[in-house]
Amino acid sequence: MNKEFGRIITRLRKKKGLSQKEACAELGISQALLSHYEKGIRECGLSFLVKTADFYDVSVDYLLGRTTNPSGADTDADSIPDIDEIEDVNRIKSNTYCLLNRKLLVNSTAVIYSLLAELNNKKISKGITDYLTIAQYNAFRKIYFWNKNNPSDIFSLDTPATEKYCNAYLGLNNAKMDDIKLGGNVEGIELNADILSEKFNDSYSALNQMIKNAEKTLTQVLKI
Repeated sequence: MNKEFGRIITRLRKKKGLSQKEACAELGISQALLSHYEKGIRECGLSFLVKTADFYDVSVDYLLGRTTNPSGADTDADSIPDIDEIEDVNRIKSNTYCLLNRKLLVNSTAVIYSLLAELNNKKISKGITDYLTIAQYNAFRKIYFWNKNNPSDIFSLDTPATEKYCNAYLGLNNAKMDDIKLGGNVEGIELNADILSEKFNDSYSALNQMIKNAEKTLTQVLKI
């Protein structure tokens, strides 16, 4: 059974406000067995999988962690919460440094994706998305494994070399994006400070500050 299953059914049960005992009564199994399923100690049968999907009104694919959309459809924008809906947003607000930089990066990313939508090139959109995804994934892994006692079971890649793979991919991705540029098949978007400011208003201020922060960091590290 997919290792996500135990975490997902636990989350669904708690979201519905049910104790294990109450969920067991509805699902027709013992509390001990449900506990084993939730902890990943035992694998359930197909009939229980289907019954659980019906009970929580989600798809089997969702229970198995194959999609983030409870209906089982491909992930869409509506199935992903806005950042202000994240439960721990108050914790972020309590840290001025994190709040500021979150806003800078979120708004800068919004500008990037608005430009990608205008560019309307699937290869470029995928390349940029893959680059940002791997960079964010690598950052999260660092935070997660700073506590050596944290279990690695939320990751399917469990190797000390994963960070090196991430860095290698980022370099390869840059090369592929350069190939697309050199191919000359993409008509770029005319941009300058005035155009960006007019297009994006306040978001441009965040983008501009992000550029300054990045170049300051590069200048300090590389001693340019």
